[in-house]
Amino acid sequence: MHFGCFFVGQRPLVHEQYANGQQVNPNPISRTDAQVHHDILRGAQLAETLGFDSVWIAEHAFSEHSTISAPHTLLAAIAAKTHRVQVGVSCSIVPWYHPLRLAQDLATLDIISEGRLIVAVGRGYQKQEFDAYGLDIAESRTRFVEGMDIAVKAWSQERVAYEGKFYTIPEVMVVPRPWQQPHPPIWMAVTHSPESVALAVQHGWGIVTIGSTFFPAAPEADENLITLYRSSMLARGVPADDITVVAVRNTYVTPRAEDAHALLAPRLRWAGDLATYLRTPVSTLALAGGLRGYEHYARDPFIDPELVQRRGAEAMGAIGSPAQVIATLRELQARHVTHFLCYMDIGGLSYEEVAPALRLFAEQVIPHFK
Repeated sequence: MHFGCFFVGQRPLVHEQYANGQQVNPNPISRTDAQVHHDILRGAQLAETLGFDSVWIAEHAFSEHSTISAPHTLLAAIAAKTHRVQVGVSCSIVPWYHPLRLAQDLATLDIISEGRLIVAVGRGYQKQEFDAYGLDIAESRTRFVEGMDIAVKAWSQERVAYEGKFYTIPEVMVVPRPWQQPHPPIWMAVTHSPESVALAVQHGWGIVTIGSTFFPAAPEADENLITLYRSSMLARGVPADDITVVAVRNTYVTPRAEDAHALLAPRLRWAGDLATYLRTPVSTLALAGGLRGYEHYARDPFIDPELVQRRGAEAMGAIGSPAQVIATLRELQARHVTHFLCYMDIGGLSYEEVAPALRLFAEQVIPHFK
């Protein structure tokens, strides 16, 4: 199994999800944006030293869920400060970019890292982000498909011309070309939708999942989306060893399980409240029939009480003693997960809080899977 260290860059400070006064903030800590970013740089270097295979950062905007709103800039710094680990953004939100700009930025990152870039892409789900950028979230899938079509052509062809629904591009030479040819590996975020699985399979891309992937809103489509993806890839003749299934989980390991749970409990409640605050607008619109393409978000395991109860308190994380975390990873491995990304900076954990858990994970968990 491949192990990555994933930094989301949360900054509990404003707590806008508690503005109505109906809930009390369980995680009243403050961190500056500068502290968050510099801690990520330190964490990335430590992850490489400890033997992790990759380092990842998020992309979001306009909330405390993540302060990483310029991920390609931050990833360039990570690439320059590391030498061995693969690097990536999970995920670059394709509809927010002109596709040529995205292709150029990612090709530059591949060059800076000397071929260590993995391209992970998604279409986004937070309505307030699209509203702020003046984009219609209902167009996200169409923009994603067109954007990726252009980006892949820009990496693979010497000259590109394009006429689509959103972009008309005269014939141009797109430089630089990526270090990896024809382009870096591509992974696609798949959270709820069988349609997203179909798109990933069509292009032969790997998939990036979170815990909700195991509880799809349309279970009649398959037992879960990972099974659907894997069976579809096998049916297309892709060898089992070439299928990439990535799981992102909240991760924290301590010698005594109760210490991990005590530290994370208020942070996970805070993160859950924020997830509800950010996801509810899409879910509400989808339920009312006013937002095509996000119907499955109506039953999001982050915010649907029935699914929260079904999955249990621990199903979205690998948290506890080394033995407990190993058991969680064994279960994921049995579900054909090939890459595990440790989401370490939950609820604004500092470098000093992340570092010991990162060390223990590297020393007592990773060796069981190598």
